[in-house]
Formats: sequence, structure tokens, C-alpha cells
Amino acid sequence: MPLFKTHCLLFILLAAATITSHAWITQYEQTGSELLTGYWKYKSSESSRVNSTSTGLHLYSNDATTITSIHQDIPMVAPGSILSLSADMKCNDVRTGEKPWNQARLLLSQNDGRKDRWDLPSVVASLTGTQDWKNYQGIFTVLPGTERIQVIAQVNQTIGALQINNIQLYPVSETQLFAMARNITLLAWSAFFLLLIGSCLLIKRNILLRLLLVFAFAFIIIGTTLPGDVKNQVSDEVLTQLHAQSEPHKIAILWDLSKIWHFCSFFLFGLIICLMMTQVSLFQVTIVIILLAGGTELAQLYIGGRTPLVTDFFIDAAGGIAGMILIWLAKIRTDNHSSNTDIACK
Repeated sequence: MPLFKTHCLLFILLAAATITSHAWITQYEQTGSELLTGYWKYKSSESSRVNSTSTGLHLYSNDATTITSIHQDIPMVAPGSILSLSADMKCNDVRTGEKPWNQARLLLSQNDGRKDRWDLPSVVASLTGTQDWKNYQGIFTVLPGTERIQVIAQVNQTIGALQINNIQLYPVSETQLFAMARNITLLAWSAFFLLLIGSCLLIKRNILLRLLLVFAFAFIIIGTTLPGDVKNQVSDEVLTQLHAQSEPHKIAILWDLSKIWHFCSFFLFGLIICLMMTQVSLFQVTIVIILLAGGTELAQLYIGGRTPLVTDFFIDAAGGIAGMILIWLAKIRTDNHSSNTDIACK
């Protein structure tokens, strides 16, 4: 494969630079004072309880048909302002409800005077099961037309307990150094991906396979570059539509839809790349898949609302390798069949 060693070296350098810059450069800096006060309003029922103390919030629900919540109205800030909402959160025995939002959640909602804008990014964290203390942070932009802002903690039509400590809300702005690092890093990864795919396109001149490879690559890049809020909205909408169809769909969806996307997109890529690189060793094909899987995950460090996950990397790599193995097995079977046919003819 052309430039194989160059690709590997560039990946190592880019990965090291991406991880180092993201770890050392501060993304946001506080530009204003704390916006939260100690005045909370709550909604509960006979089978639920809500406590607000000087140290935090505690919500418990034993009724999956009601919403147990506590909220606080926030003083209005100028449109375009960026708000940081963070908190330490812990949940106990929170059951997964029928809808994607039937969980224990911390939210920042914007209301335009007529309705809450749930189509906008709003979720800081959405928890199920039992999870120990962890700090969560959400960054939100106040849009024009917003007339009311609320911070909401809720156990939404499910059963379980939610604890929140050290909740903070204040205006922030992105640092210039981080913005510069993001632009340079994403540009560098874009150049790397184009070089990687360009090298693959040079191996075989079959136009159909080239088009399929470009399609598979675009499919992966679209999934990688979607902002976190858009990705979550699309996933939630698909789940809602599937759940609305029939009961069997609820049982059939065992995986997170984003994980299915990861596996299928790389499975398609693995199929096509193996068909194109027939004269290249399986080791090099595997490395190409790993480089693309690793690069797309690392690039998400600089994509809003996205987080690179080791599990996603392994799912990507497994999908690509599965596609590669399928083509390899099909080729072996075809070769064996041809050999048997030749022997029979003799």
C-alpha cells in the first residue's frame, strides 16, 4: 500500500498532539458570577419526595407514571451568551423507562414564551441504573427569542433516586487558544483522512469500488462530525418512532443506536476496502481500519458535545475487521471452488 509507513507515523504524531493539546488547553473561561440561588421549586407526589439542602438536591420516585422534579428560574441573560451548567451526580436503582427521556436527568431548558424548546440542547446528564458520584458539565448557548431559562432536575416517569451536589451555573466564553487548537487539529485530521483514503483509491482503478469507498468514508465522517446535541436528537427521534410502532420493536432494540451506526458504517468500509486491496496483506488492511477508527474517535475531542470512547473504537474496528473477514472467507471459498472445478475437468 502506498505511504503505509507514513500513515502510521502521521497517526501517532496526530494522536499525541490531539490528546496533549486537549488535556492542557482550557476550553472555557468564566466571564460572570454564579446565576443559581438557593430558591428551588419542586413537583412531587405521594409516592415521591424532593429535598433541597445547602449541599445539594435529592429526588426519589416510586411511581413510574409521574414526574418528580425540582427547578429554578434563572435571570435572563443576553441572547448568544454561553452558559456552563455543572454538577456532581449520583443515582440509585433508576429503571430505564419506555421513552428515551424516562431517566434521572439534569437539564437546562429555554422557553420562547409559548413552550419549552426541547428541540434545543438541554441535557447535562441522563442517568439510569446505579452510578457513583461523577462530575457532569453541559455547555448551552442562549438563543434569540428565549424568554425564560430554567435549571431542572427530574426523575422522569421512572423509579429510582437521584442526588446532585455542587451544582453551578455561570456564563463562560471559549478561550482563543482552544479555538485555534481546535481549528488546527480538525484541519490536520481532515488532511490525514484524505491522504489515507486517497492512497486506498490509488490501489485499484475500478470506478464502482472507488465510488463505494467514497460513500462508506462519507458515511463514517458524517457520523463522526455530527455535534452531540444533533446526534442525540436524531437517535431519540428514531427510538421514539420505533417504540411507537409496536411492542416487538422495543424488544428488538438491544443496543444503543449509535453503536449500531458505528459497527455498520465500518463493516461497510471493511467490505469495500478489502475488495479494493486484494494485492495488499490483511495486516495492512487491518491497520488501515484501525487508523480510521482511532482517528475518528480522537477527532471528537474537538467536536462539540462528542466524547471519544474506547468502546466505540473497538466497535468500529470490530465492524471493519468483520467486513474484511467476510470478503476474505468468500474469496477462499471461491478459490477452492475454482480449484475443485479445474481438478474435475482434468
